[in-house]
Amino acid sequence: MFTCRPWEPDDVPFLWEMLHQSIHVRAGEPAPPRTILEQPDIAHYLADFGNRRGDDAQVAVDAAGERIGAAFGRAMTADDPGYGFVSEEIPELGMAVVPEWRGRGVGRRLLTDLLVRHQSMSLSVDLDNDGAERLYAGLGFVQVAVEGTAKTMLRQPINDDRR
Repeated sequence: MFTCRPWEPDDVPFLWEMLHQSIHVRAGEPAPPRTILEQPDIAHYLADFGNRRGDDAQVAVDAAGERIGAAFGRAMTADDPGYGFVSEEIPELGMAVVPEWRGRGVGRRLLTDLLVRHQSMSLSVDLDNDGAERLYAGLGFVQVAVEGTAKTMLRQPINDDRR
């Protein structure tokens, strides 16, 4: 049993933990050290979170109130783009779920809730992360680019002018 809620300022340290866990680790490879979060191309996803346009997050908590996952977004700039950057107008998504809660619908619920508030979002996903790609595609994200070992995916609201 879990619930999801919009983020609060005291969730920010947990968002950093989720940013670390969101870094894809290929099978047989060691996880990167936490110091990777200090690198500018990683840190810009959460540095001073809550004070920039597009900053938003959804947090999942278990029945005991412990945080178990988060999905977060931030609008990046063309001068300082993220790995899944497509436009300054579209927030880039990051997310992770603690290992013991993966595969139980937490990620789908987090994203579904966040996408209610941000119908257009982009992301970067490693080419060999099939489970994450299926989740994103199932929520309406489509591939728009491939660079190196990752693809950029974009979700935009469906414009149905036939009404």
